[in-house]
Amino acid sequence: MRILPGCFHFYFIPFLLSQAHGFLMWRTPPAFLVYNYSYSNLSSVSEARAPKTARALNFSHNVIEKITKGDLEGFDWLEVLDFSYNQIRAVEPGAFQSLLSLVSVDLSFNDEKLLLPDLPPHLKLSPAGKAPRSLQLSRNSGRSSGAALEPSVPAEELPRLRRSPGNLLRKGERNTTALPTATSERTLCGIPINGTLNLSHSNLTQDELMLKLDEDLCKAQLDRILELDISHNNVEMDLLYLFTLFFHMENTLSIDASFNKLTINILDPSSFCEFPSHQLLFLNISNNPINSLDTLCLPSSIKEIDLSFTNISQIPLNFAKKLVNLEKMHVQGNHFIYRAFSESENALPMCVPPPGTVHINAVSFVRKEVGTPIESLPEKVRHLGMSNCSIVELPEWFADTVEELLFLDLSSNFISVLPNFPPSLQHLDISNNDIKVISPSLKSLSNLTIFRIQNNKIMGVHTEFFPSALKKCDLSKNKVKVLSLTSALEKLEHLNVSGNLITRLEPAGHLPALTSLDSSHNLIPELPDGFGASLPGLKYFNLSGNKISFLQRGSLPASLVELDISDNAITTIVEATFGPLTSLRLLTVQGHHYFCTCDLYWFVNVYLHKPQLEIRGRGAMRCSFPPERRGSLVGSSRLTLLRCSLGLQLAVTAAAASLAVLALTLLCWRLDGPWYIRMGWYWCMAKRRQYDKRPENKLFDAFISYSERDADWTKENLLKKLENDGFRICYHERDFKPGHPVLGNIFYCIENSHKVLFVLSPSFVNSCWCQYELYFAEHRVLNENLDSLIMIVLEDLPPQSVPQKFSKLRKLLRRKTYLKWSLEEHKQKMFWHQLKAVLKTTNEPLVRAENGSALEMQELE
Repeated sequence: MRILPGCFHFYFIPFLLSQAHGFLMWRTPPAFLVYNYSYSNLSSVSEARAPKTARALNFSHNVIEKITKGDLEGFDWLEVLDFSYNQIRAVEPGAFQSLLSLVSVDLSFNDEKLLLPDLPPHLKLSPAGKAPRSLQLSRNSGRSSGAALEPSVPAEELPRLRRSPGNLLRKGERNTTALPTATSERTLCGIPINGTLNLSHSNLTQDELMLKLDEDLCKAQLDRILELDISHNNVEMDLLYLFTLFFHMENTLSIDASFNKLTINILDPSSFCEFPSHQLLFLNISNNPINSLDTLCLPSSIKEIDLSFTNISQIPLNFAKKLVNLEKMHVQGNHFIYRAFSESENALPMCVPPPGTVHINAVSFVRKEVGTPIESLPEKVRHLGMSNCSIVELPEWFADTVEELLFLDLSSNFISVLPNFPPSLQHLDISNNDIKVISPSLKSLSNLTIFRIQNNKIMGVHTEFFPSALKKCDLSKNKVKVLSLTSALEKLEHLNVSGNLITRLEPAGHLPALTSLDSSHNLIPELPDGFGASLPGLKYFNLSGNKISFLQRGSLPASLVELDISDNAITTIVEATFGPLTSLRLLTVQGHHYFCTCDLYWFVNVYLHKPQLEIRGRGAMRCSFPPERRGSLVGSSRLTLLRCSLGLQLAVTAAAASLAVLALTLLCWRLDGPWYIRMGWYWCMAKRRQYDKRPENKLFDAFISYSERDADWTKENLLKKLENDGFRICYHERDFKPGHPVLGNIFYCIENSHKVLFVLSPSFVNSCWCQYELYFAEHRVLNENLDSLIMIVLEDLPPQSVPQKFSKLRKLLRRKTYLKWSLEEHKQKMFWHQLKAVLKTTNEPLVRAENGSALEMQELE
């Protein structure tokens, strides 16, 4: 088992051998200085540049390969030398000869070829041992495999030459930090890293801390400490005595001794208050059982001190004189109790309360002539934290004394009236008090930029009392009912009025600098007109927890980036309100009052799917209307674009109508629809222009309709025969009136003829004028309900050969009796006989003719 070399402190050394002069002389040894260069990656002793006054050097755990005579010259007081755990292969002869004070050398765990070096004349090998594989030269190593060196001093003199090295080493081994090697070496002194010595959460006791900061052993380490952290330990000692450990730490700038068990019990600190060249700037002794500052003794260089959560109840009169350079002071968490009686009244008999009386340990009284718990403060203090201190009021001298104060925290006290403050104040926190009115004196704080007065009892806010430089204001958790945003707050950037009783937000001015407004958890029913225009730079707006049911157009600023409208009575979100919010990136919409109608379609299907917008609470949006959708998710509502867009509905209707018209047009074209339309038009025009009434006495017995190809037969046979027999026949070449439209003449002749004769042949159905004559004749039959048509088939005309537009003709050929011309003479006689008979008959009603069973399709021959 390897044991670390001892650090021996000689209380009395009668004489030392001086090699330089060759004779004995009396010399005073220096303080026992231990220099630890382990784990420094040294390749030679000279790289360490160790001071010549060192009495113990630790070079273990390095990469040293050789020890020369020049490396150890000048170390006249060196007693302990540790070279273990290196790579030493050779020791130059005579390297240890100059070390006349050397009593312990450790060369263990080096190169196996290392030979036994030359020894000082006052050391000799013990006959019990031989040189091992790895040479160790140590007086009290306790290793059986090592060669022990015995000094020339008798053994009985050793106990009184040592300074209890056993106990000292055991303390050091328990509390040093393990270094990152396989075999960790513990050191006695705290080693700072980059100027910081962190001993926090180490469960140190008083003795262990003193060992870590020993001025003799750890001088080199103490000089390198810029920041010291001994917080969260079990250090239980007097604060003034603790500072004696810091006397020699002249380079230290910051000390954190919080969360320990430090007290101040020394009544006469004059012997401790000597800090001649200290540079200490920051001291944290919070969370310690310190009960009084009367005897506090600290370096005057301190600029920041933290006395939070101690047991102090008063800032004494001499406090400001001790810390004249103090700029930041934290005393929150203490209880500055106002005393009801003076000290002289303490001699009065104590009243013994009856049994069962409740004992109250801390009661705050209004200040009387006996003074206040705050007796003095340094004039240069700029940062003062006095939260949770049971303060009822500030002393009268406060505003005139701390004239450079910039930051003041008076939160969580019992202040009921807003006191006077120094005009230099920039940050004021007076939250969690009992203030009911904001006084006009606040206007005098022309430099105030941050004002926190939340969780008080303020009912009315007069913005004209606020400083013009104010940038941040927190008025939350008060009892404000009406908030008027006037131009007096033109520089205000952040305003929090949440948790009040506000029923109306009045935009009484233009606030271009306001970027954040929190008005959540109030009683606001709506946003007034022009609200968005009065806040053109607003980016963060919290409206949650109000009673807003509808957001009208223009009520929200177009510059919004984050908006929270959750937990309101909003029933619908329309495009007119949220469409202009092009900069919006975060929207919170949680709620269950939404009307899942077409008014919400744009928001659900368009706004919720914007890629640059984050919607919080979309999964919690639920419908309250219609009843069948109550409680269901808004996102699952069956709202389609066709159902909710009037423009799309009109477009779809127009497209469907266009397709229908196109289909009907194609169908009409296919079924000769234009022809029918043209015939109807001609019929109406001819009937309107010339013949308003039908003639009662017919001018003609018959009107003959034929094609040009059948004109010869019609003129030579039909016309001559009928006129010779005395019939009045209308023949278009002779009887049409000159100067009148052809269609008008056709209509006139058909209307003034008792019968209409159609000479049917294949050329008839291809004749345009024959089509007009047949169409008009059909209309006459329909209007008069009299069957006046006579069909003469000149040539065979099967019904299937008739075009589709002659549907009436095809029907007539299938159902009506017609005459057929024949080339046989005996049949021609029958033809003329029947034709004359038909021309002499009266026109039968069309309905009876069609329903009569005798008039089925037949051929008269």
